[in-house]
Amino acid sequence: MPADMVRRLAQRRIYLSLADAKVDLSAHLKRVADGDGVWRLDLPAKSVAGLPGRTADLTDPESMPKNLLGKNHLDAFRPLWADHVFHPKLSGLPDAPPNVLRTIKGRMIRPHYGVFGSDDRKSYHPSGYPWQCIGRVFTWRDATPPNSWSFYGAGVLVGPRHVLTAAHIAPWGSPNWSMLFVPGFYDGASVVGSGANSWVSDFRSLAPGVDAFGPHDMSLLRLYDPLGDELGYFGAKLYDQSWQDGSFWTLVGYPSAVTSDRPSFQAGIPVLANDVEGDAMALEHQGDSTYGNSGGPFFGVWPDGFPYVIGTDSGGVPNEFGGNNICAGGQALLNLISYWRTNWP
Repeated sequence: MPADMVRRLAQRRIYLSLADAKVDLSAHLKRVADGDGVWRLDLPAKSVAGLPGRTADLTDPESMPKNLLGKNHLDAFRPLWADHVFHPKLSGLPDAPPNVLRTIKGRMIRPHYGVFGSDDRKSYHPSGYPWQCIGRVFTWRDATPPNSWSFYGAGVLVGPRHVLTAAHIAPWGSPNWSMLFVPGFYDGASVVGSGANSWVSDFRSLAPGVDAFGPHDMSLLRLYDPLGDELGYFGAKLYDQSWQDGSFWTLVGYPSAVTSDRPSFQAGIPVLANDVEGDAMALEHQGDSTYGNSGGPFFGVWPDGFPYVIGTDSGGVPNEFGGNNICAGGQALLNLISYWRTNWP
């Protein structure tokens, strides 16, 4: 890693967002008497630690320029300094709510079907490319102190400042929301550096709230900081029916059933069926997925050595044999990434 990047990603930054932009913080910062190198910051009223989200909206495919739609391949990127790690380094270990949800077609959805047989997920250390591009997403529905984050999921860099996650991870309906993405999150911080994180400025989804579970359960987050330029990012590919039943795919997330402070993965997962709704697709599989996997990438590595996401972890669907877990994918996934890569520089 270049020395200037090491310094920047190692530098911890604390943002304080104030309701009154005219407040002079120097009057609130004081050295603590008899404290060896200790300072106290008296927080002004209605201040928020972190950067607030700005805009949250639905993306209407009909409004997208035709030249950005219909692609079946989006490039990945690896910075020259990053080691290309094809197999994650294993590490040691330090439910879903019962809501009944439905897809647009009315098919029942629940957050996850969970584990099939024994739990095959393994915790790993996210060093090197592409593992450092996957991280944990923290969501605040209300960022007003003393509120802590409301829930979390997983996400993956798919552009210079673009993160793919599940739509149900987004704080829909909140006027005072915040989201934080920490790539390579491991035991409380990024493996790349303690300052390697970014607040989310905006997000765009295909469906809001609980309606998002299923094929349209995808959101693209815009970061304040272009972490993808420094750490690299995944590409994306349109799922092809000829890949059905092939054990090609890997699912990554931060499930509490394994350990929420370290990422875990399961490889060799086949897509068993797919359900198409418009330009979106639910990819059904029996990879193990529980709370904390939501928004994690469902991806494969192609002969060029690069990872390409084909879906993002969503939930589960019942069938005559019991049920499968699903990832949201299809043309809608590539259209969403392609459009916002171009329109969120």
